[in-house]
Amino acid sequence: MSKHSALIGPICGLASAILYTLTNIALRHCVEVDPYLVSAVKAAPTVVILGPYLLLQLKLADHDNTAHSNLNSDADSSRTNHSTRNRLPPRHHLRRFIGASFLAQFFGNAAFQKALGYIGLAASVPITLGVLIVGGAILGVIILSEPVSRRKVVAMATLIFAVVILSLPDSFAPSNSQSVSAADILTGSLWAAISGLAYSFFGVTMRMTLQQGFPSSLLMFLSGVTGTVTLWGYCFIAVGFSVVSQTTPTQWLAMTAAGIFNFTAFVAITASLRLLPVVAVNLINASQVAMAAIAGVILFGEPMSIRLLTGIALTFIGLVILARRTRATVVVTD
Repeated sequence: MSKHSALIGPICGLASAILYTLTNIALRHCVEVDPYLVSAVKAAPTVVILGPYLLLQLKLADHDNTAHSNLNSDADSSRTNHSTRNRLPPRHHLRRFIGASFLAQFFGNAAFQKALGYIGLAASVPITLGVLIVGGAILGVIILSEPVSRRKVVAMATLIFAVVILSLPDSFAPSNSQSVSAADILTGSLWAAISGLAYSFFGVTMRMTLQQGFPSSLLMFLSGVTGTVTLWGYCFIAVGFSVVSQTTPTQWLAMTAAGIFNFTAFVAITASLRLLPVVAVNLINASQVAMAAIAGVILFGEPMSIRLLTGIALTFIGLVILARRTRATVVVTD
């Protein structure tokens, strides 16, 4: 690895962690908005940005194919086209991925947004990440036949313990603190867990689809299109135009910013993975937990309790243990 790569890789990895944190901060500003509307707006920037890029790639590919065909005879060209069609991955993989994208949008993004409204940023992020990783590991064994090492089991047990701690009421919180009620903690924790489960299925399905030869840019575009079409349709049918029209300009700006930050974070982590081992990228990404806790307390006045500190610390430890695995996988959300 060159000195340039050694410098750019960590910078991109840290940038992705910061950008994902900024995404969550922007989403935290929108807890008063319908969660499905927030998720619909968040999905749009991916479509707007990736759409022209993929069209350009398609035109360049058509131009290259045309030039190649002009250099070959009709027979050779026929054989080339037939060979190309045979190399295309089966379409049923795309249908399965679109189904996983639907779950990620409705039960991932929207559920996470609901969790933010109940338990805040500091608790929602570690619970979602913990369930995402544990669920992804279990699904990886079932669907992808991935191996389970002793270190992975220890990391999963630590993360499960962290989620349990974060889901308990603040029994030792001072009477004058702004502690969240036990009912809100339970409800918010359930929504965060649902979000993590949906993300874990999306991540495993995305890994499986990538293994079939589909480019990551196409998959993210399809995920964004799925979210934009289905969520906007749901908002106008179930939520109603009056609720959409009552959204303030500040809230529209925050939702749009969340979508832009989320897409940019995906680009940054992709660039980092090209320059650094997956282990190093996951270690850098684990800093999201600490960043979310700091942002929740400082920016939104969320209460800091022994329960929350213990749960965050256990989540961070579990992520570090998992990231030190030789063949760690990247956390994927939509």
